[in-house]
Amino acid sequence: MSSVRSSSETEHDASIALWLTQLRWIAVAGQLLVIGLVWFFLKIRLPLQPLLGLVFLTVVSNIGLWLWVRRSLRPAPQASSERRDSESVSALINPRFLGGLLLFDAAILTSLLYFSGGAANPFILFYVANIAVAGVVLSRFWAVVISFASVLGCAWLLWNATPLEAFDGSPLAYNAPWGVTKSAFLVAFATCCGVLTYFVSMLAMEVRQRDRRLAIAEKDRERAQRLEALATLAAGAGHELASPLSTIAVIAGELSRSFDKHDIPDKVKRDFGLIREELNRCKDILHRMKSGAGEAAAERLHPVRLGDILDETISAMREPHRVVIQLDKAVAEFKALLPLQALSQALRNLMQNGLDASQPNQPVAVHSTIVMSETEQRDWLIEIKDSGTGLNEEVARRIGEPFFTTKEVGDGMGLGVFLTRNVIHGIGGELRFANAPKGGTLCTVRIPLVT
Repeated sequence: MSSVRSSSETEHDASIALWLTQLRWIAVAGQLLVIGLVWFFLKIRLPLQPLLGLVFLTVVSNIGLWLWVRRSLRPAPQASSERRDSESVSALINPRFLGGLLLFDAAILTSLLYFSGGAANPFILFYVANIAVAGVVLSRFWAVVISFASVLGCAWLLWNATPLEAFDGSPLAYNAPWGVTKSAFLVAFATCCGVLTYFVSMLAMEVRQRDRRLAIAEKDRERAQRLEALATLAAGAGHELASPLSTIAVIAGELSRSFDKHDIPDKVKRDFGLIREELNRCKDILHRMKSGAGEAAAERLHPVRLGDILDETISAMREPHRVVIQLDKAVAEFKALLPLQALSQALRNLMQNGLDASQPNQPVAVHSTIVMSETEQRDWLIEIKDSGTGLNEEVARRIGEPFFTTKEVGDGMGLGVFLTRNVIHGIGGELRFANAPKGGTLCTVRIPLVT
């Protein structure tokens, strides 16, 4: 898998970084506002030099973060530049980077509280905000790290801080004796941080998983729409080509009958026979295209034995002796409402693909059984295992796309699996491909049985 992230992921990561910079600007403004109110209105003499120095340090770090993100999002004139920018943003949004940034913010908050009364300062609750941000932006691991650092900071402030007259006599002041109040506060603070970390990180994880599922569903929907358009195009092409091919077939038949009346060279006869063969091949392709468009799948449903469907499937194959079927008698005698011709053609395509993928004289194993689905409905489960090399990453990703084939040019059009999937899905079934544990490809067909 490539280490370079996609453009959509890069934009998403950059938006998180920009959101974090905005949040930190709000925190800076809030810190300056609180310092000003305390100094001018409450007349509490704070150590301004270290406090303003810490705020300035936050401002400098946030400016650097903002400039870095903006530079990475700048449009690149060349593909190589785009790749560098994508890598820059990916490095920027690395969990270690963001985790370090939020640890830095926790240290800044601890320092601000140290110079403003320590744990007796009510703004110690802002540790909670830092933990919540970590739980939303980062993984649960980093949320736990930030929470642990906050608890350590709180414990340190209970032991040591710069005294303020406003908090003299507070049981949480650093110079107050350590007793039940400090111990209970530290335990309550640690418990609150732990509960907040768990639930915020859990909710954030659920939201991220939901977003991933929605993104996958959207991609599947777009792919289904494209395939549907291609299926409509294939059906239209089949109907348009049927008429001229029928005309050619009629003319070829007339010419064939006239050969007996004239002295025609053998080479011409062989060439003409080739034309007839290719015409039959074209008719077979058109028939399969129409089947995939729904014509054969829409045939009248009637009770049919499952064994009869497999017999019909095998009877028209080129090498039926290479297909080894494991079929219990009870399964073979079971009757269900199914389209005999359409389903037989679909299964034949899958078995023939298995034969083509296997070495000569190697068998294709077919296992058939009836299973119960999650809705307590009977399903016909058919597993077709070949003796080939299996599926690589590209084939596994693209299998079933129209006009995609791994066969040599002229051996296939890449419509077999596509049309087969249309037929199986049309009767409510599903089709899956996977690499078999001991080599080869395992094709699994699951068809609901209606009696």
